[in-house]
Amino acid sequence: MSERLVNLDKDQYGELLRCVSILKDECNDADIRNGVIRQRSNEKISVFEIDLSNIISDINIPITDLKRKIDLLKIFEGGEVTITIDETTNPASFSFSDEYSSLKFLFTRLDFMDNKYLTEEELQASFILDESDVILNTSIPKNISDRIRIVCQSFSINSIQILLEEGTASLVAKTQSKDQFAKFYSGIVVDRPMTAFANIVAIPFMIDHDTDVSFKMYNVRGNIIVNKFTTSIMNTGITIYTRGSLVTEDE
Repeated sequence: MSERLVNLDKDQYGELLRCVSILKDECNDADIRNGVIRQRSNEKISVFEIDLSNIISDINIPITDLKRKIDLLKIFEGGEVTITIDETTNPASFSFSDEYSSLKFLFTRLDFMDNKYLTEEELQASFILDESDVILNTSIPKNISDRIRIVCQSFSINSIQILLEEGTASLVAKTQSKDQFAKFYSGIVVDRPMTAFANIVAIPFMIDHDTDVSFKMYNVRGNIIVNKFTTSIMNTGITIYTRGSLVTEDE
């Protein structure tokens, strides 16, 4: 049993806060193990993988009731912050503090957490990806993902559509009443020409991020697809996995 300290400057703490904040509308909890978040969204439609070890090393922080905790942790924004993990008590605790104030939280029993940590082995077993199954592999520019976010918010939708037409693909969206339409990006060269479409969750484009979004679509079996999105916030890489299905003209 021991006590560990991690000291963050204002930029590191800001980066940590931004990374954890992308989960607040999608996950009830953020179970950080060995400096890594790897867990499903509340509705089990997405898996987030965020490696924070470059900021907080390999510490464990089980953060429950994430949305409220984020609001609390924002009180330290803009300054240097120390994270303390105290395992000398039962239950163990973690705290955030600056030169003036501190917030202390007891470790929650992991079986009480809604969003449980996935080991790397569990993730790989859930998403068995083979590069020979790639349908398309492209990069969505940051300005396009910003447009997708704004349109999805205005349209009150949480998914967009990818249209596969022979050798190219397009990203489009429409309102539920089908009275408004948007075409975001077209002419995407595909690895496997086909005529089909798929609805994909818009989460990877809606979250806060600083770089382009790398987008790979895998046809893992039958009409089942797995989408892998990668982007980053400052120096931290973010990967999001989602599932879906292809719909062809014959269906």
